Amino acid sequence: MANITIDLGVVLEESDLKRLRENLQKMSPRDEVTIRLESAYSYEEEILLKELESMGYDYKSYGGKGNDFYVIVKKRLH
Repeated sequence: MANITIDLGVVLEESDLKRLRENLQKMSPRDEVTIRLESAYSYEEEILLKELESMGYDYKSYGGKGNDFYVIVKKRLH
């Protein structure tokens, strides 16, 4: 089981979503991807979560220190 961390920074751009898609496609069934987003704007979080939902991944999201926002992503096994 691998745990991959992706830091998306403050502003979520199309290039970030492309990099995220590429990394998620490489996941093995038991791998996890941790995504960090500096959540200065709540709509950035919404974009990220909608992308994950549209791709069919399971995820848990939570806030961290300050403005940090984290999402743990796993492949759906069903």
